[in-house]
Amino acid sequence: MLTTFGLAIAIARYDGQPVRDDAWVFAQIEEANRLFAAAEVDFRWTAEGMLSERYAEMHSREDRDALAAQVMGRGTIPIFIVKSLEDVDEPGRPRMGVCWKKSYLIVAAHAKPTVLAHELGHFFGNPHSQVDDNLMSYSRTGGAVFLDGVQLGRIRSGAKRFFESGFLADVGAARLFP
Repeated sequence: MLTTFGLAIAIARYDGQPVRDDAWVFAQIEEANRLFAAAEVDFRWTAEGMLSERYAEMHSREDRDALAAQVMGRGTIPIFIVKSLEDVDEPGRPRMGVCWKKSYLIVAAHAKPTVLAHELGHFFGNPHSQVDDNLMSYSRTGGAVFLDGVQLGRIRSGAKRFFESGFLADVGAARLFP
């Protein structure tokens, strides 16, 4: 049975413009849905917000922590799209994404198409992998990106736990109204 979780996405502004457009966000979600399909988990963008320029560049733990006050959409997975994201353990090193304190995701505007899916993998309990082309690995050879059976099981059990606890709601399939 497919469970669809809502994504509450806030996009930072920089120089008065959003750091990414809707098409880029939808491409990230589409890739996550493709990779999570075998776990019977799906995602839908259900809440949208804008972040001020103050949140466009993430350099420190304090910057990341400050996003907690911007979380919206109870029962959804909070995601922040920012201009730049710096490694807090290696200052100056850019990052493409992070699952911060298992509470919300931060994705940089320069992120590759699988980054949101990778961070959602962490959100659902998966650690990093050393296997090339595994979604939870940093190593890509050009092969198809995948999740293994154990990782899919973690996603299924995480989804069940989130749903049963009321932490996340199943928002159901998208509907069109006449």
